[in-house]
Amino acid sequence: MRLKSILTITLFSYVLFLSAQIEGVAETYNEDFWEESPTLTDLTDEENKCDAVFISQLNVCTYDYSDYVHPSTGASYDKVFMRETLHYKRLRLNNDKAVEEYNKVYISMSGGRIVSDLKARAILKDGKVIEFDDSNKKEVDNYENYGPFTIFALEGIEVGSEIEVTYTIREPGSYDDFCYSVSVQEDYPKRDYHYELVVPEDFVLKTKSYNGLKEMVIDTSAEGEVNRYVLHLNNVEKFKEEDYSQDEALSQRVEFKLFELVSSGKRNIYSYAKAVKKFSRLIYSGNVENEVKKEDKAIKKLIKKEKWDKIESKQDQIIAIEHYLKKNFKRGNVSSFYMYQSIKHKVYSSQHSMRIYARIFDQLNISHEVVLTCNRFEKDFDEDFESYSFLETYLFYFPKFDKYLIPSNDFMRFGLIPSGFTYNKGLFLKPLKAGGITSFYPEVRVIGGTTSRDNFDNVVLDINFDEEFEKVQAHIKHEANGYSANNIRPYLEQSTEEQRDELLEAYLKSFAEDAEITNKTSSSEEMEGYMLEKPFVYEGDAESSSLIEKAGKKFLFKIGLVIGTQVEMYQDTARQFDVANTYNHGYKRVINIEIPDGYKITNLEDLKMDFSSSKDGDKTMGFTSEYELNGNKLTVTCVEYYNEINIPIKRYEEFRTVINAAADFNKITLVFEKK
Repeated sequence: MRLKSILTITLFSYVLFLSAQIEGVAETYNEDFWEESPTLTDLTDEENKCDAVFISQLNVCTYDYSDYVHPSTGASYDKVFMRETLHYKRLRLNNDKAVEEYNKVYISMSGGRIVSDLKARAILKDGKVIEFDDSNKKEVDNYENYGPFTIFALEGIEVGSEIEVTYTIREPGSYDDFCYSVSVQEDYPKRDYHYELVVPEDFVLKTKSYNGLKEMVIDTSAEGEVNRYVLHLNNVEKFKEEDYSQDEALSQRVEFKLFELVSSGKRNIYSYAKAVKKFSRLIYSGNVENEVKKEDKAIKKLIKKEKWDKIESKQDQIIAIEHYLKKNFKRGNVSSFYMYQSIKHKVYSSQHSMRIYARIFDQLNISHEVVLTCNRFEKDFDEDFESYSFLETYLFYFPKFDKYLIPSNDFMRFGLIPSGFTYNKGLFLKPLKAGGITSFYPEVRVIGGTTSRDNFDNVVLDINFDEEFEKVQAHIKHEANGYSANNIRPYLEQSTEEQRDELLEAYLKSFAEDAEITNKTSSSEEMEGYMLEKPFVYEGDAESSSLIEKAGKKFLFKIGLVIGTQVEMYQDTARQFDVANTYNHGYKRVINIEIPDGYKITNLEDLKMDFSSSKDGDKTMGFTSEYELNGNKLTVTCVEYYNEINIPIKRYEEFRTVINAAADFNKITLVFEKK
């Protein structure tokens, strides 16, 4: 049954690959883009409202086999696989922000790059053209630790001007280049867009466009022994982000991958099945017997030293292993594939960290699966278009506990991974043991996440007033867990006493901006143990005068503000996208107020609120507020929760109502009068 399913999926995927792109006569680009006497472009009213407008953007990437001389070493090579990329852009800069963003051109010079035909100029508002030359160029050996860069300064450009920049980069290519994506839709509109990839005819690529972008054209009129892939557009709308959406993942882009090398007979080169073989070898296998023995010995010694084998619970073993490695090992380059050197020097790279965790788990018989995925706010994992471009991050999954672990993030612990990797699909390396040998097969499924029971920031506020009714005095106690705790706890552990004090004060001042915070304390700061069952607690005393106003003989207490400023969602235009929450989360705020003797509150009913939304009969998000009055003690309880990650656009108003309910609570003011 499983084999039949896999074959069906494979054949279906192959059909999708073939149908994703279009054969036809592709458009060419204007080779005379660098005009002799350029003039300013007439913009539409809508374009004038944008920070900047791409009048033209051109990228032509060509691969061939040719001679190459390394620019630094002078070494000469014959018939090298080379990549040459022509870049050209022309932009109108409509405000200071755009001028600041585009007043320099940055070109990476790493990897033996050769830059030629670098030209830049500006067309000012009065029509004057400024030509930039080598005096505007600076070579930097290591720009902000990103390696060598050429930086070209466009001095004298102004709001309302246009800039033009073109250059060509020639560098050694690689077959690994052919698994990438190109972002087409960005922050600014584009009038004329042209992307072109030219490869030897031996190379057969597959492409797929996303989010309404038209498909690439395979040019049937291409001359010479080449395959030419073209995307030519006369208009690209600016990408309009929306709050609580998938951000960049919703913008138009194209994915590329090398599908076949005709002369070698290799096909479906970047399949998920091949990815499983590749990554399982890197993480679990070893070809040199002596090196494997050294690695086994080092791991056994480490297990014995830390007494992980003496821990009865498998979950506690995982937690102890992760805490030790993240606390004691440093990130860095490792020369050896095998782990004994990493263990000796306590250093590992991201990929090596996966191997050391996996080898330890194996020796302790901890059942686990390796997972590869990408950030859903950058792109949705595509199980049909099988590309390594979706395999950006390594995770471990533990089936027994239905929990994940990310070795590459020292601020996360077992049960918690960066939220962008949750609720996305991922490639699971599913182990299959037979005859003492473990093999792996690919399985794509959704990566689960956490709930509001795991992620919460609960607060208790005990409030009273001074005798003159001029100041609010409060004791504030927060109990944060999951992602809510992760926003502060890891940083406290690495902070100085002064930094720790400032950080706690900043969080406690959500009570009131003018609050004077004293007696700050916290507990459970350590990143040791099971974080999802170890709330981080911080508390302090606060005093504020901004929360009280006098109105004749009445006193007005801005109770709504003590829960912190809440997001208010306005929608001037129709919603475009579904709602995508970062993670499920909740809040419980208990506000205990001591009413001064001789006073009463006249508008207690304003505190009653109840808004919610349901899916399949279950409430998935809501905001409620209720009160209880016992003598002169008023207790207000606000509960807010979100247990639905993806909310369809047809229910957007329900989501917005819940979000805005918290903002409406912000506006509540209690009226105190003499009895």
